[in-house]
Amino acid sequence: MVERQFINKAIVWALIAGLVVASFFLIRPIFLSMVIGVFLAYIIHPLYSHLNKYIKRDNLATIIFIIILLLAIAIPGWFFLPSLAREIFNTYLYVQNVDMAGTIAKVAGLFFGPETARTVSVQVSIYVAKFFSFSITSLGNYFSNLPNILIQLSVVVFTFFFATRDSKKIKEYLSELSPLSTATENKFSEEFRNVTNSIIFGQILTGIIQGLALGIGLLLLGVPKVIFLTLISIVLSIIPIIGAWLVWIPVSLFLVVSGHVVNGTILFFYGLIFVSTIDNFIRPYLISRQSNMNIFVAIIGTIGGLYTFGIIGLLLGPLILSYLLIVLEFYRKGKLNEIFRE
Repeated sequence: MVERQFINKAIVWALIAGLVVASFFLIRPIFLSMVIGVFLAYIIHPLYSHLNKYIKRDNLATIIFIIILLLAIAIPGWFFLPSLAREIFNTYLYVQNVDMAGTIAKVAGLFFGPETARTVSVQVSIYVAKFFSFSITSLGNYFSNLPNILIQLSVVVFTFFFATRDSKKIKEYLSELSPLSTATENKFSEEFRNVTNSIIFGQILTGIIQGLALGIGLLLLGVPKVIFLTLISIVLSIIPIIGAWLVWIPVSLFLVVSGHVVNGTILFFYGLIFVSTIDNFIRPYLISRQSNMNIFVAIIGTIGGLYTFGIIGLLLGPLILSYLLIVLEFYRKGKLNEIFRE
């Protein structure tokens, strides 16, 4: 009898293990899209809550909300993506027609000797060529991989729909499954909210504003390929430590050695005084006062998250490190046993 019970339990656990493994391989190709859908639902949920106050039917409110979001993304994208593709290609042709090596040598000559300036010129020219080659190849891969991208976007939308509509039920269900104590769950939830506020408002939105500020300056000064340079500035401004200075310094020096001394000088001081300091005023205003995420955790988590998970790593990286620090803090205070339910 005992042996039969043991066999039955072994069969049940083997079945459970098999289902878990099968589910893992089933979900793995779309797992990141599901995570993105859940994060988007969490981030935009306050807006949905406002809509749901006026439209009481959850399904209808969620459908209307998703349609509004898709239109808000699709309409600008429909016009912006083709323009961006043309801008990258035209910038590539523009760089090909410019004596890039000679220009870089002139700029480097302002700081180094002739031999070092030539070496810098060659290396920078190689990196610029690789960058544009990578950009054009990526755009080509994007269009060739369009069916898979559409599938992943569909997963994001469906996940977003159910995570938005059933957010309360999902939270209750996960709370029942969780082995963590109520205090630990509240601590993790609070940290999740803090990290989200810090990254979304403190890092991403601030980076977008910085990049746009530089783009306005480039436009007013008549710098060519403004759309492309503004996009690069936004991406660089979002990443910690790296910033828009990687755009405005080379462009201002390029203008100076090209004979546009006044515009180059104005751009340099505009970038130095305004663009590079604007985040010191915007970030404290945008970040919630409840957010107290350590700057080291933010930088390491964001950079590591980008390497590991891509764009979504901007949020996942700092979040993972923050949760680790919470566990370590429980251990340091000798309260590790309080993490789990009794």
